[in-house]
Amino acid sequence: MLYILLVAIVVIGEHYIKSYIEKNKQLGEEEKILKGKITIRKFYNKGAFLNFMENKKELVKTISCVLLGLILLLFAIMLPKKGNKLFKLGLSLALGGAISNVADRVLRGYVVDYFSINYKKLRNVIFNLADIAIFLGSALMTLSTMFSTKNK
Repeated sequence: MLYILLVAIVVIGEHYIKSYIEKNKQLGEEEKILKGKITIRKFYNKGAFLNFMENKKELVKTISCVLLGLILLLFAIMLPKKGNKLFKLGLSLALGGAISNVADRVLRGYVVDYFSINYKKLRNVIFNLADIAIFLGSALMTLSTMFSTKNK
C-alpha cells in the first residue's frame, strides 16, 4: 500500500505543479528562487530527455507508452513479493514520474518542464520533479540490485 501511495503522491503532486506552471508562467519567463540557486522557467519538451528526437514526437510517445507498460508490469510482479524494499521504493518513484511524463506526452503533446539548477552546465537543463523521481528511482533500483547481487 505504501508503494502505491508513493506513486500517487508523485503523480498528483506533479499534476498540480504542472497545472500551476501552465496557468501562471509564460514560456521562457524566468523566476529565481532559493537565493538564485533554482530558476523556475516554463519549457515544453517535445522529445525525450533533453529534447532528444523532438521531431519524432509520435515515436517518442510510443516508446514512452511501451516503457511505462513494462514498468507497470514489473511493479505488479514485484509489489506482492516480500522484501526488496529499496527496489520497490525506487520502482515506485520511477513509476510515478513515468506516469506523469507519459500523461503529459499523450494529453498535451509535450512534457511540461519548469526548473533548472543554477550550477555550471546544469543551468541549461530544464526538467521537472517527475524527471527527478525517475532518476532517483532508477538509482535506487540499481543500488538495490548491486547489493542483492553482492550478498548472494
